[in-house]
Amino acid sequence: MKKQVYALPKKTLIWAFLTLVSTSLSAESYVPSSKDIVVAKWTVVAKSETPKERVALLLNKANQPGLASRYYGQASALTNKLLKTSPNDPQLLFYQAKIAQHYHRFDEALSKLEGVPPSHENYASALLLKANILLVQGKLAAAKRSCLQLLGVSDLWISSACALEVNAQQGDSSHVVDSYAQLLSLVERSSLYQHTNEQQQRWVAQILAELAAKQGLYNQALSHLSAFELTDVPVSYLALWADVQLALDSPERVLNVLGPIVEQADSFDDALLLRLALSEHQIAEQTVRWTPRLTQRINIRLQRKDTAHAADIARYFLDIKPDRKKALFWAKVNWQHAKLDGDQRLLERAMDVQYAAEETIKQPAGM
Repeated sequence: MKKQVYALPKKTLIWAFLTLVSTSLSAESYVPSSKDIVVAKWTVVAKSETPKERVALLLNKANQPGLASRYYGQASALTNKLLKTSPNDPQLLFYQAKIAQHYHRFDEALSKLEGVPPSHENYASALLLKANILLVQGKLAAAKRSCLQLLGVSDLWISSACALEVNAQQGDSSHVVDSYAQLLSLVERSSLYQHTNEQQQRWVAQILAELAAKQGLYNQALSHLSAFELTDVPVSYLALWADVQLALDSPERVLNVLGPIVEQADSFDDALLLRLALSEHQIAEQTVRWTPRLTQRINIRLQRKDTAHAADIARYFLDIKPDRKKALFWAKVNWQHAKLDGDQRLLERAMDVQYAAEETIKQPAGM
């Protein structure tokens, strides 16, 4: 059976690149001098000169493990406050669009991006964010047009990488093969790429890894991902790395490497908890640490009817605590919001499980 790699469904790799618009964030965790002092670990943001810079810093760090819920919340509150006095500020509208995208308010995000003019410094990043949202919505032609609009306002390889990621979502496996080969060639030939910063190179490495994994080239995918330390990458990067390791039957490595990273974070990300629980189930651990934590988190999501995490909930009911009806329900909810090929595979899996069970029930006794 061909194994599937399920990367984060709501955030394409274009999104990983959008941290480039923000200034680098320095953060530190408070550690008490005495072991008798009991405190919660709490990452704090370094002071910045202006409120806008603080929003940028918060958003830049928000995609790191354990920081999304708090940092996006702080960024949202501060941005809304600033917009009261500057409602048409393009930079604030761009930040608001990023926040809306995180919470899957896609139409709102697209509307905010209309307020970023071509003359603004964030215009290229706004086009990338627009392409990301349109891609998640399954509007591939519109997403590609947004990528092509980057020509003349960003480096050629950035526009090309954006368009190639869109092409890979066409459904036909040949598009994945072609996109991977073209992007690999572009990276090898482009002198501009060699002089890009680490974040840009990490973005491309993640695209290459995902395209390789879609072809079953898991070792090549790991080769792309190995270029950067896993202790300093976004959640989407870690989730993809874990998916590739699971596809290679290496759940112990996921537990040994990803486990400490998640344990040291300020809070737990659903996507990473899911990969750790899947690892425990893959090796049939007698004593489990992560599965109960994931179950607790899923129960909270269910109580809140949290559609933003529908894909994680569907996978939980497919692979952790099988419940075919709930798996199909949440896979359908996810499909209403996200239409990447990974979301389609998730829906197809849930439908296969549901209909196979129905056929079994219909079979006459003795057959």
